[in-house]
Amino acid sequence: MQCKEAAQATAQAPGTAPGAAQPDADKTVLQSAVNQISEMAALSWSVSERYAEQIKLSGQTAKAELKLTGRSLTVAAGLIVCLGAGMVLMWFSLLLALGYVIFHFSGSVLLSSAVLMVLQLAVLYWCWRSLDYVLSQVGFGETWRQLKRLLLKAEGASDAD
Repeated sequence: MQCKEAAQATAQAPGTAPGAAQPDADKTVLQSAVNQISEMAALSWSVSERYAEQIKLSGQTAKAELKLTGRSLTVAAGLIVCLGAGMVLMWFSLLLALGYVIFHFSGSVLLSSAVLMVLQLAVLYWCWRSLDYVLSQVGFGETWRQLKRLLLKAEGASDAD
């Protein structure tokens, strides 16, 4: 405390009494410090609110992706049922009729069976590709991306301290 008073006394202009102008200067410095601290507190509060909003948005994204995943799995199950039952019931009758027509015009069992096999493989390939696309929609890509962004920002902020 004595060192501070001595430094203040030497910093004053000659001919002024010690402590004459100091209360106003101390109040100004104190007020400036209080203003800066309150501004930092407001900024910290704003950052924490935005971080909480981002976490809330990540939760909403996860819920939306969960719904989409459920829908995709439902569609995939429907495609599997269609692939099984629909192919057996409807496709069998179409192939039978087509095979009869090809055999009637060509008279070749080998040609009829080859054409029917190629058609069967083409439809199975189409169903497989459709099933592959629907199953590719299952996942939480956006949720993971947002969480990684939040965690990397949080780690970067803690590293800066």
